Amino acid sequence: MSLAPIASIASIALEIQTQPGWEGVRDWGLIIQAWVATVSPAIAERSQPKSISRRILTISTNSSSLAHQLTFGRQALCQQLNTQLIAPIDELRFVSVGFSRHSSTPTATDIHSIPIDSGEIVICSHCNCRARQGELLRWSMCQFCAIDLGIIGGKSKPII
Repeated sequence: MSLAPIASIASIALEIQTQPGWEGVRDWGLIIQAWVATVSPAIAERSQPKSISRRILTISTNSSSLAHQLTFGRQALCQQLNTQLIAPIDELRFVSVGFSRHSSTPTATDIHSIPIDSGEIVICSHCNCRARQGELLRWSMCQFCAIDLGIIGGKSKPII
């Protein structure tokens, strides 16, 4: 009996991403790569793409002054990003909440164990409205955006 060669994790991930329905994962990876390639290494270290909704890319920064500074150059940044992306972005929004370069993304178990009414009041990166920190930890957005995007409530809408 001969065994088939074991595929690398990278080749398995690439195979999965080329299948129908995985376009969002592939596009998100392109967005992250394009952001790092577009901005300086110092800015890339202090900022990261957080979400995309209705062709508006939200970038989280580690300070409000950096978010303010990047806002002035958002049109040029958007044009530069669009040269590297398949699906164009209409607008960039910069927020100083939700930045965490050193923490890992919560697992599905962690997400469901976070009470949505916990924590302080923060700003939703999708709609820029006030929300509880627990909502952002659980859904990466406020409860109203999660309902609108079909994350809760049973509806399913495309990310882009």
